[in-house]
Amino acid sequence: MSELPDDFADSLSRVLDPKHREAAAEIIEAATMLDDVGLRRFLQLFAARVRASDAPIRAEELRRFLQQAARARSGS
Repeated sequence: MSELPDDFADSLSRVLDPKHREAAAEIIEAATMLDDVGLRRFLQLFAARVRASDAPIRAEELRRFLQQAARARSGS
């Protein structure tokens, strides 16, 4: 797997709601603990949201993505 780009943290901070960055970081960290299928689903949902709207992403959205990804992982 290739490394993340040098500006990845800056890019991520631009799409997250500043008031939700700490909670978002915890949710993203939890997503990294999913298996490959779950993590892939989380990242797909996250990327789709970034493409769909310029509005800052809130922790609640990421939490929902994590829950959906966990269900995808378990086959539900």
